[in-house]
Amino acid sequence: MDLGTAGNAKTKESSMTASITRRTALRMAGLAGLTSILAACGGAGGAQNAGETKVIKVGTRADSMDKLAAVTPDIEAAGYKIEGVSFDDSVLPNQALGEVSIDCNWYQHEPYLEAYNKSNGTDFVMVEPKSYAPLFGMYSSKWKSLDELPDGATLGMCSDASNQARGMTMLQDQGLLTLADGVETPTIHDVKDNPRNLQFIEAEMQLLPQSIDDVDGICLAAAHMVNAGKDANSYIARSQDEEEYAVGFVVRKEDADAAWATGLAKAVQCDHLRDYLANEMKGSMVPTWS
Repeated sequence: MDLGTAGNAKTKESSMTASITRRTALRMAGLAGLTSILAACGGAGGAQNAGETKVIKVGTRADSMDKLAAVTPDIEAAGYKIEGVSFDDSVLPNQALGEVSIDCNWYQHEPYLEAYNKSNGTDFVMVEPKSYAPLFGMYSSKWKSLDELPDGATLGMCSDASNQARGMTMLQDQGLLTLADGVETPTIHDVKDNPRNLQFIEAEMQLLPQSIDDVDGICLAAAHMVNAGKDANSYIARSQDEEEYAVGFVVRKEDADAAWATGLAKAVQCDHLRDYLANEMKGSMVPTWS
């Protein structure tokens, strides 16, 4: 081998060594990056496995924050941590759920949820089991039982569609009238048969208790009787649709079967909630479990 050939050989050998070194370095750097990514992913899981619990953000109306606080010990005993997020109306908790700023909300019944989904193109889901239902009944300051209600009686009905429908359905269930077939949300204008010649007036639900002395009966959610300082359990007739109007935890569709969602729903079926509904809500809300 001459010196020129030897020099070329050494040059090629040096170049090859440098190339291998660079490839190795790049490969090692790639593996190191991948290891860092896996470590980061594994780190989160490892922290949870070590006892760190996800904080679940639960949205509700401001008037339900005390209810959430009442069942918080039972939720924590089931192994969950929650953060209550208060809203001033019934629309904002659903908007927040859609914006993923909360994990679930707890304040609405299913007919309201279905109406919201239909109007807003959302697909929120109510988790089973449900928690409690708003008691709905007929109240009267003139008559002590439904049997005493005279022919031609005047009844005050809620002016909003869903609660008026609930009242009209209750009257049908009590055998006082018959509604037209196939009407999903019956109103006072959908009466097919009215053998008792009942008369109807409409008013906002929160105002109906003020007119109880001016009519023979009013049909409304019991909570508004409580708000007016009246007895929620003094009804002379009670709706039979509480399961349909039951309140439960609502989540985005992808979380419908999540363990934490069903875990929350089961955790609040507890004595603390039962006592809260009986004492603080004065019986205007009823548990959905025995």
